[in-house]
Amino acid sequence: MMNPYSIPTLLTSLLSLFLGGFVLSKNKKSALHRTFALWCFLTAYWQGIWTVLFNIHSHEAADTLVRLGYSGIIFIPILFFHFVVEFTHSESKRRLSRWFYIFGAGFLLSVWTTDAFIEGVYIYFWGFYPKVGPLHVVYLVTLSVMLFTGLGLLLHYRRELSGQPVKVNQVSYVFVSTVTYSLAATDFLANYGLEFYPLGFIFTNIHAGLIAYAIIQFRLLEIDLIIRKSLIYVFLLLVLLLPCYLLVVWGEMVAFGEIHYPFSLIILVLFIVVGFLFPKLRFLTEEAFERVLFKRRYDYRDTLLRSIRDMVSIVELDAVSNNLVQTVVKALRIDRASLYLLDDLKGNFGMKSSFGLVLNSSELPVLRREDPLVRKLTSMPGALVREELEMAGNEAATENLARQMGEMRAEVTLPLVAKERVIGLLNLGYKEGNEMYSDEDLELLSTLANQAAIAIENARLYENLKQSQSIIRRGDRLASLGQLTAGLAHEIRNPLVAIRTFTQLLPERYQDPDFRSNFQALAMKEVERICGLVNDLLSFARPSAPNVSAESINEIVESIARILETEAKEKGVQIYRRLAASLPKIFVDKEQIKQVCMNVILNAIQAIDGRGVVQVSTLLFAKNGGEQFVQIGIRDSGIGIADKDLENIFNPFYTTKKEGSGLGLSISHQIVQEHGGYIVVESNVGEGTTFFINLPVSYQNHQGVRGGSHLHEEDPGR
Repeated sequence: MMNPYSIPTLLTSLLSLFLGGFVLSKNKKSALHRTFALWCFLTAYWQGIWTVLFNIHSHEAADTLVRLGYSGIIFIPILFFHFVVEFTHSESKRRLSRWFYIFGAGFLLSVWTTDAFIEGVYIYFWGFYPKVGPLHVVYLVTLSVMLFTGLGLLLHYRRELSGQPVKVNQVSYVFVSTVTYSLAATDFLANYGLEFYPLGFIFTNIHAGLIAYAIIQFRLLEIDLIIRKSLIYVFLLLVLLLPCYLLVVWGEMVAFGEIHYPFSLIILVLFIVVGFLFPKLRFLTEEAFERVLFKRRYDYRDTLLRSIRDMVSIVELDAVSNNLVQTVVKALRIDRASLYLLDDLKGNFGMKSSFGLVLNSSELPVLRREDPLVRKLTSMPGALVREELEMAGNEAATENLARQMGEMRAEVTLPLVAKERVIGLLNLGYKEGNEMYSDEDLELLSTLANQAAIAIENARLYENLKQSQSIIRRGDRLASLGQLTAGLAHEIRNPLVAIRTFTQLLPERYQDPDFRSNFQALAMKEVERICGLVNDLLSFARPSAPNVSAESINEIVESIARILETEAKEKGVQIYRRLAASLPKIFVDKEQIKQVCMNVILNAIQAIDGRGVVQVSTLLFAKNGGEQFVQIGIRDSGIGIADKDLENIFNPFYTTKKEGSGLGLSISHQIVQEHGGYIVVESNVGEGTTFFINLPVSYQNHQGVRGGSHLHEEDPGR
């Protein structure tokens, strides 16, 4: 029969063997992995020898096994010091590591040639154990030098890594595990005649596990968290298991009149194993039972938990509201639900989304901030159940709460709380079959409501951001118009002067048919020209709601080029067009793309000092993946953009001009991104700049956010 006192050594041997193989398999080429794996294998060898030693009865065999065991034990701490040197990359300590190996070889020689290291064996209650000689004291001194040198090396290395928290945490693991490992020195007490069962295997296993974890894991748990959790486990084991174990020992005394130590040890190990496994098995078993026996409840809970995770990624307020109501209705199978949100300007709550309610606008209840229901949910956030309020008694306060919930057709009302204020109310009707809401339901729904409050606040911030962007874009349009006003006034004044002159001469030369014919033709031509300029100007200036539709890019480019021709002529700049025929219409917001063209072409004109040329072109091209794009190319012969400025031209408020807000290109870049496109910029100082605005043919959703800006890249459309 196997000696039960040898079970811990056997388990330690197997665990060390497994850890060594596991760490080595992760990276066989790493010196660090190989050194630690060898340490594990030597530990497995030592504990394996001790397992056999505790189970034999021959004195001679025991003496041989002790010497075999110490042949490995001698090199275990030396190998670990070698591991610390590899771990800290300490070249200065490599020579010391080699000296320790030489000392180890000397100790090994003395084990087999003299009795100075091993004198014989002791017989203890657990079996044979080594009896050491005077040279063993020298070995212990060597161990102490290795221990303190290694710890000092780790502390020094940790200080060098002050700016690398992951590495620092890894060093902390090794340091704590080394200190823990040093406690295994209690095993040496039995070498000097003290009959104290060697518990070093406990510290050895903790040390091996921590080191293996520190080597393999890149993202480590905080070491103080590990220590804290370990202390909690130890405390709970002592508080809960120790009384049970003492009760078992007392039962042995009562039943058998003596304590059977092997049996008691097995019971203690079983208690510890059950104590560690029970919490994990409990949750796994609970989940498995719910999946099989309570599938519907498990499914609805899973649906709500998924919704909680996904809700914060939705940025549209209507989408968040509808998603919340529809998710709850579907998951809980309730007959009706509604969501009321706070309007900060009006100071009341109005219905934002609903299901299963058919109410006229006059029937919709409006809640104010000072209403009892809102005040109650503000002071005590939590679910209110109307039936519970009605059963609570005839107090006026609870009656008012129940009445207001009834007006909203609510059986349960949950507050949506953000920044310690109620921003919404989620009202739920009856569950299928009039089933009651359990505490678990209400707890999960409260979590969902809290997450929904965060999502709604985010959506409102997103709406405010969009409004701010709209205001900025509007301001950018007005700034562009301000620059065009003088030129357009001059452009309109010239034909008006011609018309006025002809009108003054008309009474004198009315009978002249040639004069009348020329006057009519000239007047119509000039008036049409003025109307065209004014219409283009109004079309650009007039604010419009976002509207994505199929548009001709050539028409958009032509209208903006026509508006800017006067500005260009006054500076001596010619605008040339090279527009591709048969371009497909693409889905864009016409007014936004006009603004992009206005900003970029106007910048091109302003970049030319003296006479020059701006060339505007369009073409259709396909990228490598086959996706088709319509490209607007705007090339100028201006001063160009320096490389240091080119990287920043799309940043808000960045400008190299004496005048300007620095928002034009930033807004243009954002608009193109929202259309799923991208902008490529090429520039050489003194030669000019080219902007390639690329818009996808397949784009149909103005909320798209793919794309971006690219500088100095080869554009596929050229």
